[in-house]
Amino acid sequence: MNKKNIVRASLSSLSILVLASCAQVAQPPLCLSDVTRINQIQGTSAESSLVGQQVTTRGVVTAAWQSSDALGGYFIQSVPNDVDNNAMTSEGLFVSAANTTLSMNVGELAYVTGTIGESNGLTQIDTITDFAVCDSNLTVEPTQFELPVANFEQFEALEGMLLSLTQSLTVNGHYQLLRHGQFDVAPHRLYTPTQHVEPGEPARKRALANKLARLVIDDNQAPNPDEIKIPAPALSADNSLRSGDTIGPVSGILSEFRGDYRLQPTSTIEVIKTNSRPQPPQSPATNTIRVAAFNVLNYFNGEGREKSFPTERGAKTAEEFARQHQKIIAALSQLNADVIGLMEIENDGYNSHSAIHELTDALATATGHPWRFIQADQDRFGTDAITNGLIYRSDKVRPEGEPLTINQAPFGQRSRLPLIQRFVPYNTVENLVISVNHFKSKGSCPSDRKDANANQNDGQACWNQARTESSQLLADFIDNHPELRRHSLRVLMGDFNAYAQEDPIQTLLKRGYYNRIDYFNPQGYSYVYDAQAGSLDHLLVSSGLTARVVNQAIWSINADEPTLLQYNNANKNPNWYAPSPYRASDHDPVYADIQF
Repeated sequence: MNKKNIVRASLSSLSILVLASCAQVAQPPLCLSDVTRINQIQGTSAESSLVGQQVTTRGVVTAAWQSSDALGGYFIQSVPNDVDNNAMTSEGLFVSAANTTLSMNVGELAYVTGTIGESNGLTQIDTITDFAVCDSNLTVEPTQFELPVANFEQFEALEGMLLSLTQSLTVNGHYQLLRHGQFDVAPHRLYTPTQHVEPGEPARKRALANKLARLVIDDNQAPNPDEIKIPAPALSADNSLRSGDTIGPVSGILSEFRGDYRLQPTSTIEVIKTNSRPQPPQSPATNTIRVAAFNVLNYFNGEGREKSFPTERGAKTAEEFARQHQKIIAALSQLNADVIGLMEIENDGYNSHSAIHELTDALATATGHPWRFIQADQDRFGTDAITNGLIYRSDKVRPEGEPLTINQAPFGQRSRLPLIQRFVPYNTVENLVISVNHFKSKGSCPSDRKDANANQNDGQACWNQARTESSQLLADFIDNHPELRRHSLRVLMGDFNAYAQEDPIQTLLKRGYYNRIDYFNPQGYSYVYDAQAGSLDHLLVSSGLTARVVNQAIWSINADEPTLLQYNNANKNPNWYAPSPYRASDHDPVYADIQF
């Protein structure tokens, strides 16, 4: 007997009480009506075959969320006499109470007359014309449920029903936590398919498996809540809900919204902090240089000498920028690096009011170390609003030669100009070639393109060809440049906008570069997108450096943290902001310690 039948069988005694109650007490006329059973309304397909028809149905109220700051309705579930024992038909239904005076409580037996409809994939009864409460103090035992499901039909067959999940569930993402009070869970950590498997059919299979393992946990509230109650007593800058944390057993109603299935909890959610915030990395050892790459999330410090706001990107006000600046400097100073490549910094030159000048001066003040920046051009570096930057501790390394870049497409057109600089660590004569990179993003997929840069549906998204060409051109340039080719100690780092198994990264690995994170932490990741973890940020070293990398790591301060803890949400709830490194950006910094 399947789990659904076990639950239904356990409710057989309830039918006797319901029928006896209806027989012994004077009932409203509606309570004596013939009904269309909930399972008849739901049917075995994604949409009800009765859409647009007026019916009378009945069920026990399992959840009541009618208020304007909730879901605007109720969920009801079949009485035992109505159960059809067909595992493919749901016994639950949403009753939309919008613009009605309908009032019901959990445990009441409700008869409802209305029109069957579909709202964003959820079957419901709405346009209510009559309802009656025909009994009370009834209970519905939740159906035991576990992830993953074998197919989406299993979700659909339980739509609207009360479920109980007792397995350990891992928080995987919370992008909609600020907007809709939602977060995603699965039985384990989910990874972007192309982080670990090849593009194409392997990636498609992994993507499907991820979808079958995921469930959204909703807060049953209206959009844009002023406070998030999870984790208890409320989410704050010091009480975060991190991806990788787990939740205790939970009960709730399974609902649907545009193909995503979600649990509307009816029990308290307990968060177990199994992915605590990491402490700052210790300073590198003597004769060791720490190189790092950090995407600083559109660090724009205002327009011109007046530093007026808003700017083209980033902070909208001076107050927002002050908060962003504090978080970025906290992260950079505690990273304890010696050379840092920066992505998404404002491309406004190198004078005293420029973004990179302000950031470098502030970092020197915060750390007490002499930080300098590489001036890559006379004014702006490239034509994009953002650019790549390179800063260094002048007491640990000195730049050698002029900074270099590549102006050949796709650089300058798609990918940002790479910033290539040689450094000499003190107490050595060896040259270290560092290239800071920011390849074309996966976003803004062109719908009219039919070439190799269109989305091939292989897991690599659009513009993969441009990113791959960027990798090839970068490797060729360094190999063939008359100065660079003489120096075999090389580091390519930055935001490549490609996961580990995708063509751009694999191209560089085939050209003789190594990703030492595969040795130190094969499960490492720097970014979470669509509730799946992966690395867009990489630090690759040439063969001459592989044995010298004594540690390579990702400081997980950003990707696992909710977006609402960013600098730009403090005006909504001041408890969400702290001048700490956590959620300073959406990317985690990656770093490597190299011995000289």
